Formats: sequence, C-alpha cells, structure tokens
Amino acid sequence: MILKKSALITIALILAGVIFLIIFLSIKDDDLESSIKKYEKGNYVSAITALNNIKESSSYEDGEKIFYYRCRAINDLAEELENKYSKYLKTAIIEKRNTADYTKARKKIEEKLTAINKKINGDLQLAEATKLSRIIQGGKFYNEFLSNYRGSHFIEDLDFMEFKSGIKSEPEKLFHSAGKFYSHYPDSSYIPKIVSMIFESMHQGETVQAITDSKTGEMIISFAARYPTSQEASRIYMSDGDSVNLRDSPGLTGNLAGKTIKNEVLIQLEKSMDTMQVGDTRDYWYRVATLRGVKGWIFGKFLKPLDPDLLNKESKEETWAMEDNFDSWSDSNTPENWMHTEGEKSFISFRKDGDKKILVLNATEGSKAGLFNRFTRPREFRLKIKARFVSGSPVVITAFSPGKNSTYILSLGNDSINLNGRIIPFNTTNWHEYEIFSENQNFASLSIDGQIVSGRIPPIQDDRFSQQGTYLMNTEGKATVCELEFIKIK
Repeated sequence: MILKKSALITIALILAGVIFLIIFLSIKDDDLESSIKKYEKGNYVSAITALNNIKESSSYEDGEKIFYYRCRAINDLAEELENKYSKYLKTAIIEKRNTADYTKARKKIEEKLTAINKKINGDLQLAEATKLSRIIQGGKFYNEFLSNYRGSHFIEDLDFMEFKSGIKSEPEKLFHSAGKFYSHYPDSSYIPKIVSMIFESMHQGETVQAITDSKTGEMIISFAARYPTSQEASRIYMSDGDSVNLRDSPGLTGNLAGKTIKNEVLIQLEKSMDTMQVGDTRDYWYRVATLRGVKGWIFGKFLKPLDPDLLNKESKEETWAMEDNFDSWSDSNTPENWMHTEGEKSFISFRKDGDKKILVLNATEGSKAGLFNRFTRPREFRLKIKARFVSGSPVVITAFSPGKNSTYILSLGNDSINLNGRIIPFNTTNWHEYEIFSENQNFASLSIDGQIVSGRIPPIQDDRFSQQGTYLMNTEGKATVCELEFIKIK
C-alpha cells in the first residue's frame, strides 16, 4: 500500500512537472523574441497570434515593436496569400463580374480570408482590380499602431512597405506615389531605393511616363546633390544646349524623337558601345529620358554634369489648385467664391487677426449653417485645412466629395477628430493643420501638423454631401463654435 502511495505521488509530481513545463513553454513561446522569430521564418499567422497574446501585457517599449511587427506580418501575409491564390485573383476581376468563374473564385478567396481573419483578429480583404485583383489589409493593425505610438520612427518603414505594395499592383503610379512619399519623408533613408526604382522603370519601359509631380523631380535632384558618388547620380545630367535633337537611334541618321530644353534634367538609360565623331568632337551617344517623358539618343557633347545651382528651381512653396485664406468677402457673412447651404447666413462671419480674416461659425441650438464650393478634384487629391474647435457640439469643418458615393467628412469635437467614422482622441481646441490625402481611388489618409495619424480610410456615402464639391462649417441643429484659417486643395 505504501509503495502504491509512493508511486502515485511520483506520478503526480511527474504530471505536475509536465504541466508546468507545458505552461512555461507556452508562455515562453509567446514572448516578443520568439514571436519575431516566427515572423522572420515566414510563419505569419502564428506570429500575429503570438503577438496578439502579449500586446496587452507588454511594456511600452516592447509594445511598440509588437504593434510594428503585427503590421509587417499582416502585410507579408497578404503578399503570401496573393502568390498562393494568384489563379483565383486572375479570375475575380472586375471584367468577369456576373460570371460563374468570378463567383467561384471570389467565394474561395473570401472563405479563406474569413478563416484567417478569425485566427489573427485581422482585416484582410479582397480588392478587385482590372487585370489582377489583390489581397490587402484594411488598415486595422496600422491604425492601432498609430493611435498607440504616434510619432514612432517605425511609421516611415510601414509607409514605405505600403508604397512598395501599392506600385506592385499599379506600377503606372510609381512617379506619383514617389512624390507623395518624398513630401512626407524628404530625408528618408529609403529615397535611394525609390530613385533606383524610378530609373529601372524608365530603363525597362517602352515609353517613359512624364514626371508631372514637381516633388518627384525635386526628389531626384535632391538625391543627386546628397549622394553625388552614387551609381544613380552618375546617370543624371543636364542639357548643355537648348532644342538639342533627341534621336531614336545613336548617330545623326536617327529619326527625330524630341528636343531638349536648356539646363533640363536628363537621366541616362544607355550608352553607345563606341565613341563617334561628330564635327570636331568625338564622344559617346547617350540614350536619355527627360522628366517630361521624352526619350531619345543625344550626343555626349550636349551633356554636362548635374549642377543644382544652375537649375531653374520652382518655388519651394507648394502650388495648390484651390487656395483660400478668406481675405475677400462678398458680404459680412459670405466668403467670396462660396455659397451658403440651406440654413442661416448670419451664423457665419469673420474676425480679423492682423492681416488675416478668420472664418467663424457660431451656430445656435436648432440652427443649420454651412458653405459650399463646386471645386473638386479627382479621387487622388490633397486637402489641407487649418482650424480649431472652440465649443459646443461636434461640427463638420470640411466634407470633400470628389465623386459619387466617395465623400470624406472631417469633424471636430471637444476632444476628438472624426474622419468617416474613424475617431481619434485629440485636443482640437488649439490651431492645427489637418490634411486628407488620397493614396488611390479606394482609401485616404489623415495627417495632423504633418504627422500621419490614420491611414487606409475608405470613402463613404452621405446624402448631406451628395453634390460633388467642397463643404465647410456644416452643422445641423446643434450649437457649436469653431474657426478656420485656410483651405487648400490640389
């Protein structure tokens, strides 16, 4: 009997040790270091699950890495799933809607995404396109990171990942997206990579897209000045003559492909194997592309090294398609170029602040007020507005409708911002610059004083703002006071 009791005690101790070991290993398995290792091995679902388990009990410093790696893991998981289900993504495209194959492919993808989202508490979704649909993350992890770690140095890294993901599906937007990234991160360590991507795109393309975004051209010039010994910088020249011929093949017998402008930037795509004699000069021929989108061969005599000081730089001040500081008024209640929406004109006025005229909304309970301008832009836009909330109920400081059912509504309350239902706690009673900018036709981002605070915000439909255009200071039935200094759109 004693032996039996001893045996039972031994077995119990062994079982307790095994249970303790299992618990210990499970806890250890979910620490930050092991979670990152899972991510680095490509076990994205397992990594996200582990990170979710420890994010609430971590320190602030560890928490920043946890939220960051969740973002990286879900981005990489989306790319992995795109590769795995490419067959279905080629079928679940816009052109094949209302076909049996489309329905079958979409169902297959959505079933898989639903199962994965349940495991990781994520928001992976199907984004339809014309040639190849995509699997994207809806921005949940990204926005949770921003709300908890605003100002983190990891945000730039995540935005670069988003940049690469975006041009993978829409390579024709490389130049435009590069300019947008440079606008937010002019000193980014990723700029050399982006410039290299632009050069490679120019070299491979049959035609060269014009760089109409001045920020992209500015980025290339700034890069060359900053990294003069880089391989890319050595391929950047300036035209040493006005109206120099560009030809479709090296040599004077080539057909005319275009002409240069004096001192314009030229990017070398190729170089002839041998030198040629033209007049009294022997030099190579260079195949170049201008930032205007013109491509052709030019004789080396007409090239000179890039000298940023010789360039006719555009003003560093941004050019906006619409810029209103409310310095002109049709009457004391109506800023010039604006019309009143349904409601009382008297609730809108201005106050003087030095040379400025500040737009003021002072609405009473039960009143309606607001302004409207027919100005709008395509769905890719930037809207910047400087405002402050004074008191009362939340107010729509601007609603921007670039297209049907694609409205962005920015509201300010006493202690929060609301953009299309995305609520962000914030002290709105001080003056701040709010910027809404679209990254593509499906989403927009919000920055405050130059710092991105929320991304991947989809447009919404709102019958109050169904007419395409720009709305300001709209309130319906609530007492509220707010002020606005300017609005800019491009």
